[in-house]
Amino acid sequence: MKSILFFHFKNDYTGSTRVLADVIARDYAGQSVTIIIAIRNHDKGFLSELPNVRLIGYYIPTRHGKRIPVLTPVAWRVYFVLLTLCLGWRYDTFYINTITPYLAALLGRLYGKKIIYHVHEKFVRQTLSVRIMEWVFAHTKAHRIFVSEYTRRCYPENPSCTSEVCYNHLGKRFLEQIRIRPVGERKRDTVLMIASLSKIKGLSAFMEVAGLLPRFHFRLMLSADMKSIQAYLGDPIPGNVELIPAQSDIHPYLREADLMLNLSNPFFWVETFGMTILEAMAYGIPSIVPNVGGPTELIEDGYNGFCVDVTDAKVVAEKIKEVLGLDGYERFANNALARFERFR
Repeated sequence: MKSILFFHFKNDYTGSTRVLADVIARDYAGQSVTIIIAIRNHDKGFLSELPNVRLIGYYIPTRHGKRIPVLTPVAWRVYFVLLTLCLGWRYDTFYINTITPYLAALLGRLYGKKIIYHVHEKFVRQTLSVRIMEWVFAHTKAHRIFVSEYTRRCYPENPSCTSEVCYNHLGKRFLEQIRIRPVGERKRDTVLMIASLSKIKGLSAFMEVAGLLPRFHFRLMLSADMKSIQAYLGDPIPGNVELIPAQSDIHPYLREADLMLNLSNPFFWVETFGMTILEAMAYGIPSIVPNVGGPTELIEDGYNGFCVDVTDAKVVAEKIKEVLGLDGYERFANNALARFERFR
């Protein structure tokens, strides 16, 4: 059996971590799995919930919870390189989840290892670090796994690489816990969004939409604790918005939701797939999503939701009223469940 060393930047409750956890649970359940990860994200997340996973963290020095200029970026890279050099020789393959752990690719090539890149993202902002990540990815001989056709089109082909599009799937554990609420029992008044605590996820747009629709109940689940969420958002929150900290079990919230939102701002970040959209579809919940990127491969506009300009709060609000209206909701819900079968 080929031995594989995994690399992922953080252990949390976000989409890319969830996808890696599902891959390990599905394809490596009978193996002892080692993942190199940032030590500051070592405690709680999807990866630490897997019984066969061992997380080995590299140290990221901080002071009062904040990174130290110059010292932090240099120190964590040194720790990462030393840790990978010490462990890497034992493994046949380096499995790199997202393009962020680019040093793993460089060290993998140095060791002559097989490289697998699982690509989830395409950055809009071309910072120096992003350009370095993308250059290393573009020039590394690897097997590339893309989460959507959109993601594959974002990167130039490399003749030395093999590639495939593998849509994210929901794990067996998730599927076993699904309890779909009959359409007739739904009040059609609860709108859910699950996202990272970042402006790129359209948090300001969410608040604006909620303000336009005071009769609906908006639930916003963010990948952070409540103290961090409140400190980040700062401004007064509309009275019809409920803030929810990171949850390892999102099933209770999906059972109560009538509509899912994904408002990722394409000027800052183009969503390449949208795991929360797929989770909603499994519950027969329609979604409103951006009209660019991977979500358009999940949501067919006007069929199981809408693909719209999510930066326009008025447009989003109108589509929410249209989906949750008495005339079409059952059709949208049934279509969401039917389309999910294509991604099972």
